[in-house]
Amino acid sequence: MDARRRSRLTRLPQSIGQSIVQDARAELDASEICRQSDCTDDEWIVCEIRIAHAKCLQEMLKKRRG
Repeated sequence: MDARRRSRLTRLPQSIGQSIVQDARAELDASEICRQSDCTDDEWIVCEIRIAHAKCLQEMLKKRRG
């Protein structure tokens, strides 16, 4: 196999990946719990909606376990 063909084959996965990968819409990037997309890390840590959701999930798991 010549160098030219080998070069094309090594670039092929890159070009395929670049054609498939697209930027996600902002609403898809938003939190699944409160739908905010611009929270800072500090806001996320103290988010009352997220914390309440986590507590609710914990309670459900406790009930399932008996």
